Amino acid sequence: MKSFAKVLGMVLAGIVILVIGALFFLTRMFDPNDYKDDIRQAAREQANVELTLDGDIGWSLFPWLGIELKDVGVAPVATPDQPLASVGTLGLGVKVLPLLRKQLRMSDVILNDIQLQLVRNDKGVGNWETVGPQAKPEKAEDGTPSGMDESPSDAGGTFDITVESVRVTNASVRYEDRQTGRTLSLDEANFTTGALVPDEPFDVAFQGLLTTDQPAMRVRVDLSSVATMQPEAQRYQLSAVDLKVDASGDPFGGRAVNFQLQGDGMVDLAEQVAELGQLRLSLADMRATGQLKVTGLSSEPQLSGRLDVAAFDARDLLRDIGQELPEMADPGALSSVALSANLKGGANSLMLNDLQLALDGFALNGSLGVADFERQALRFDLSGDTLNLDNYLPPREAGEADGSGAAGAGGSRSQSAPEEWSDDALLPLDLLARLDVDGKLALQQVTLTGQHIKPFSVAVRARDGLVRLTQFEGGIFAGSFSATGSIDTRKTPVSNTLKAQLKGIDSAAAQQAYEVPQQVRGLMDMNLEVAAGGNSLRRWMNSLNGSASFKVNDGALLGVNLEQQVCRAIALANRKSLSGEHGSENTPFEQLSGSFTIRNGVVSNRDLIADLPGLAGKGQGEINLPDQRIDYRLGLLLEGDRSEMPDEACQVNERYAGIEWPIRCQGYLHNAGSSCGVDTDGVGKIAAKLVGNEVQRKLEERIDDSLGDKAPELRDAIKGLFSR
Repeated sequence: MKSFAKVLGMVLAGIVILVIGALFFLTRMFDPNDYKDDIRQAAREQANVELTLDGDIGWSLFPWLGIELKDVGVAPVATPDQPLASVGTLGLGVKVLPLLRKQLRMSDVILNDIQLQLVRNDKGVGNWETVGPQAKPEKAEDGTPSGMDESPSDAGGTFDITVESVRVTNASVRYEDRQTGRTLSLDEANFTTGALVPDEPFDVAFQGLLTTDQPAMRVRVDLSSVATMQPEAQRYQLSAVDLKVDASGDPFGGRAVNFQLQGDGMVDLAEQVAELGQLRLSLADMRATGQLKVTGLSSEPQLSGRLDVAAFDARDLLRDIGQELPEMADPGALSSVALSANLKGGANSLMLNDLQLALDGFALNGSLGVADFERQALRFDLSGDTLNLDNYLPPREAGEADGSGAAGAGGSRSQSAPEEWSDDALLPLDLLARLDVDGKLALQQVTLTGQHIKPFSVAVRARDGLVRLTQFEGGIFAGSFSATGSIDTRKTPVSNTLKAQLKGIDSAAAQQAYEVPQQVRGLMDMNLEVAAGGNSLRRWMNSLNGSASFKVNDGALLGVNLEQQVCRAIALANRKSLSGEHGSENTPFEQLSGSFTIRNGVVSNRDLIADLPGLAGKGQGEINLPDQRIDYRLGLLLEGDRSEMPDEACQVNERYAGIEWPIRCQGYLHNAGSSCGVDTDGVGKIAAKLVGNEVQRKLEERIDDSLGDKAPELRDAIKGLFSR
């Protein structure tokens, strides 16, 4: 038995020696360089590429089945003079004996001096699109491609694969798009790994320089990590990820920008889950932490996670990344910004829920995000405390009004025509037509142009060219306002509607705040419902239609001395001259109310009522907004001068009882207050009527004296004749 074992051992040893000798003889006698033409032809037929083999082909069979190629070039068959790729050195080896045990043991995989030239021509066709088999594979009778009817199990099972390392050095990729004229290149690229053994961690490192010409930019990337592959469990991990990016170029104003990301990553294909944990991000002096998780990788991906950004100086950050901020009224604006939120989204959406934003002491909470990236569908539901928008607006010029100065009472005294309404476009209609927004915002207080609005709330919906303001409310000028409206860009011209309500607004404060010449004082209520077409002030004024009503309590007409105007009218009727001025610069009233109809920019009123001390006023007239003119008539019922030392010219006797004394305001809107005066035509008619009444009175007195009670029927008939 021992002899048999000894003989068998000698036979096996002899076979091994013969095999080794045969392989040695084969590697020495068989030169693969003699078959370069056959290799090139096979490349043309199988891959549709022109293969250049300028270097020698080296190979080995045992104990490593290895190959080494040098100076290899690849080009499409149609353009062999335009290389697609070139490789300086390619080498790899596989141990022979482990193959018999279905174990693939590879040596170092080495690729050196790789160059890829990717070009998309002016017709949009890439030079790589013709690479590979061009003819469709024939189908078997059952409809499956020929040669594909064997299942993976029929191929002999799976291999246990390990690779000692992968080294890709000095690689470059250049992409040129001749349609847009843009080029992008990756140079000095190096990729290395440790031993690739299933279920065992190995190092991974990548470095490269990315360059673009539109915009001109250079980005250096340095990535290192520890990877673990578990192919049987379909689980892959990246631990201790450290990504560093140094960028410079036109987008950064010539500055060097540093970005770093650290964390751990995992992909589990069996569970369809991907995670990024322990994330730490830094951009200049900004620091953030977070975590991300994606489920349903191959079906409907769903994202969840958390993001926390520590307080940072946004002004410094923008400066560090080469972005210029416009000058702001508050030099310290944006000096403190912090954010935290829970992330939720899908393949086409991202929402920030439980959002907490701190901006220079202002706190904002709620949700904000994009429901559909393709439609840019913005969604928000936010609430906050006190926001001063003035701090973020440009500073006022020297001498520029800040909204606290008083405008001239009674309006301008200028008689010159005002500047015509502008026909410049006001609304960005293209943007509004694309808007997809559904959101609401509620703040405890907003400060804008020096005015405090508290509280403040707004809600807006926009879709398919229709923008709807569903809520716009706030408290201002000791009162409140509310409004709804719409902009319909689907119509030509664009349609605009507004429905607004004001309650208890201090009208003088409002005029003063917005630098409107003050013409009325008092607490105002107003209801307004209007519509207009077009996209400029001129078109709005010419197409304005709707209705309005108002009421002002405990106020005054500023710059209008109606008492003086009435005394002038009485003096004119009395044919006397006033001995002095009467009343004050302004005309106080207990209530002023009326309603309007608006047609094509002309505002008409027929029911103005003014309750003035010692006077009762009625009015009617028109305001022509396109021409910026007013033509208004007032009728005043008066008591005359009831002072201790009355002016005889302004005294009212019984003859004037019930007479409406006419005042007319005629001029431009900017000088409406100073354009009011006695309506001389109206006063003339009153005077004529008074003279007629006086003649009739005296005739009736003489008839009474002559006839008395002697002929009452004749007396009454004569009086009736004079009355007619």
